Amino acid sequence: MPKLSIIIPVYNVEKYVSNCLESILNQPFKDLEVICVNDGSSDKSLSVLQEYKNRDERIIIIDKKNEGSGVARNSALAIARGEYIFFVDGDDWIEENSLDKMISEADKLQTDILIFGGLSYYEEKGRKGGYSANKLPKKYLNKIFSSEDIKKDVFKFPSTAWTKLYRREFLMKNNIKFQEIKVGQDQLPFFHSMITAEKIALLPQNLYCYRKNRKGAVTAVKKKKNFSPIYVFYAVEEVLQNTDKLDDYKDIFVKKYFSKATSWLAKFQDDMKEGYFEEYSKLLKHIQKDYGMYKNFRPDIKDGYWMLKLKQFTTLKAFDKKIYYSML
Repeated sequence: MPKLSIIIPVYNVEKYVSNCLESILNQPFKDLEVICVNDGSSDKSLSVLQEYKNRDERIIIIDKKNEGSGVARNSALAIARGEYIFFVDGDDWIEENSLDKMISEADKLQTDILIFGGLSYYEEKGRKGGYSANKLPKKYLNKIFSSEDIKKDVFKFPSTAWTKLYRREFLMKNNIKFQEIKVGQDQLPFFHSMITAEKIALLPQNLYCYRKNRKGAVTAVKKKKNFSPIYVFYAVEEVLQNTDKLDDYKDIFVKKYFSKATSWLAKFQDDMKEGYFEEYSKLLKHIQKDYGMYKNFRPDIKDGYWMLKLKQFTTLKAFDKKIYYSML
């Protein structure tokens, strides 16, 4: 059984996946398996994977139809054998000695989740500190903490899957999986794991490099054309209900994920915007009825980004003020 399982969803990244694999296979740490999930690539990504598999028996390939990185990661999780799980995207790479550093720290502290930093990489600008270790909440440095300790601070941690090393037993025990949507798959496992883990620690080093705004990447699309933020809201709500933690997190979870859904409204593709607005309005009514929030919020399908934000902000401010005076 390998110490570490690295899971890589691969979709049309033939130009980049070699760099990704080289950064992993050339690490001093060798006790690993690399599960590459070809998610229905239409380019030569699968051929590149097969070339590497022929040279290194630690590589495992799952070849499947295109269903998104969430399904791809879940497929790999189902067969992973490592004590630890690390997620890497096929167009990214990891820094030298990263695996030794993260495994050593996780072993020493016996963590469920070890969180570290990563840098964004732009083709024309080079590396930037998008997910830098400098942005990790400093009050949690040099200590082991639990989900109970961070109830008010859960969203101060990066939600990306690739800035974390997970203990596989922890993921399996709590049935933590990725959401099967096209965008935002990281949100559900991030939140589920952070409200469940008993031992979390920070490693304030940048170990990962994330390729930003690559042509063809899902995250590079400017106009929104799926209902992912709405699906994320309902999925997170279900997890909170199933874990009996809704009362602990309802205010911050509603504000975080409904705000995301609101920001997408202004960015939505014009010919699909009416359908999104209909589902968004249903979500708003659900929040107004079941959470008593946003009762005076009146978004319009024609509102721009800043108008929506202003309306949302003033509604929330009035709500928070009402709560404050009710407690006096």
